[in-house]
Amino acid sequence: MVDANIISGTVWLLCGLAILYLGYVIAIRGRADLHANYDESVDPAYVSRWAGGTALLMGVLVVVYAIREMIYGFHPFALGGLLVSLLVLSYLTKLFARGVGYRGEYDG
Repeated sequence: MVDANIISGTVWLLCGLAILYLGYVIAIRGRADLHANYDESVDPAYVSRWAGGTALLMGVLVVVYAIREMIYGFHPFALGGLLVSLLVLSYLTKLFARGVGYRGEYDG
């Protein structure tokens, strides 16, 4: 029988890889328009850099948590820390996609 921590860790790992892929497409490939809150008046390079980079960080955190859960098992404080950090980082990506902090002129 498979340990529940391995199954849960595998699900978290797959979710983390999906987040990493989307972060890669936004940050590296420059597809800022894939972000749901993207404002077209903001420079896509700014959104790609900041929102995509934040999404990559979110993916890395989820993958690290998945590996941690597979090795050491479930711990409620680790899961709580992951969820809080994902909520904060998700909010930051929305702000970056809307152009908060952008100081430039874009004629796109």
